[in-house]
This record gives sequence, structure tokens and C-alpha cells, in this order.
Amino acid sequence: MTAPDDIAEPVDVDDPYASATAVAVSASSIPGEFLVPDLVETFTTDHPEVVVDAVVTDSAGVFAALRDGSAEVGFAGAEPDGDDLDAEVIAADEIVLAVPRGHALDSSAPVSVAQLAATPLVEREEGSGTRRSFTDALATRGTPLISDQEWVIRDTNEGVIEAVAAGEGVGVVSSWALERHTRSDVHLARLEGDPIERCLYLVLRRDDTLGPAATTFVAHAREQAQV
Repeated sequence: MTAPDDIAEPVDVDDPYASATAVAVSASSIPGEFLVPDLVETFTTDHPEVVVDAVVTDSAGVFAALRDGSAEVGFAGAEPDGDDLDAEVIAADEIVLAVPRGHALDSSAPVSVAQLAATPLVEREEGSGTRRSFTDALATRGTPLISDQEWVIRDTNEGVIEAVAAGEGVGVVSSWALERHTRSDVHLARLEGDPIERCLYLVLRRDDTLGPAATTFVAHAREQAQV
């Protein structure tokens, strides 16, 4: 009979890192919709023994998941605040405007900030990397939007585009999202000046030692980087 002191501790099935064949990933909406699914598909083709559990949130949620240990690997549309997380560029996209067909801004001409400031906007929640990158870009140009501008908030990219189609305002979206959720009653427009391009990041805890499966997954993501 085995002595009680020799009985192995049970594996915590709720711990995503208890097994060397599981990776817990947290991704914000754009990488979660356009990057991570392809990464997971190609990774698990080569490593069918590994389960990748990906949860989609916003960029703020990604950073929180990494910090509280519920995720080992993160993908976000903005750089984290603080020095406890490391971010490296994994891809890039452009932030554009989604305009209802027939709207005053529905033309081939670039949209001025003054025109945009007089228009209700449809955007993601405050923790969204798309929203943060857009407002940061305007502030850097010295043309921030007025603080009391009317905003309609939606919690998904598809929701933003649906709100635009319903006439609730002009949407601020990733060009990838507008291309994926294309519809005839919503057209793409751009602000005047240089394109608003933003990076998408692979985010890791600085002091973390990744498990074997996560280490392999991160190496695969770096190999597939679209930059």
C-alpha cells in the first residue's frame, strides 16, 4: 500500500499551465479576430497535442489577464502601460472611417478633422486599442477631437459597422474589420493627412517563465509575424 506522504498531488484541471500541452491566450478584438485564429490553426496543425484556449476581450482586458495570471500570452492593439509587461510588434493595420452610404462625408475626398468633429462617432469602448490609437494619433497631430463630441459605443467591430449602417454616426474602425464585415451601405473614408497606422503587439509578462507549450506557441507567432 502506498504511504499517504507518497500520494501525488492532483493536477488542477482549471490551471491552464498545469499541463505542458495547454496555452492560455488573451487577445483584443482585432488580433483576436484576424491574427490569432490563423496562428492557432497553423500551430495546432504542427502540434495537435496542444490545446490553445484563446479569449477575446479589449486591450485593457488583455493586460489585466496577463497580470492576474489567467493568460500566459497576449495580443493587443495598444502598448501596455507599466514596466511589468513587454510588447513587441507582430503586425500592423490602418485605422479608417466607416461612413454610411449617402452621408455628407461619403465621398472620395479626405475628411478633415473639423468635419469629423461635427459628426457623431461610433467607436469601441474606452479600453479598445483602436479607439486609443485613433485619439492618440489626433492628439499627436495637434488636432484632438472636442471632449464633448457625441459618441456611440459598441463592444464589437461588427457592432460598430452595424451602427454606422443604421445611421448612428461615422465609425472609427480597423481597415481589416471593415474589409471583413463589408457591406454595400457602409463605405470607407480616410482622414486628411498621413494614414493612421497602428501596430498590433505580442504581449508577455516581463518576469514570466513560459511553459513549454507557450514557449513553442510564441516562437510560432514570431515566425508568422506580419511586419
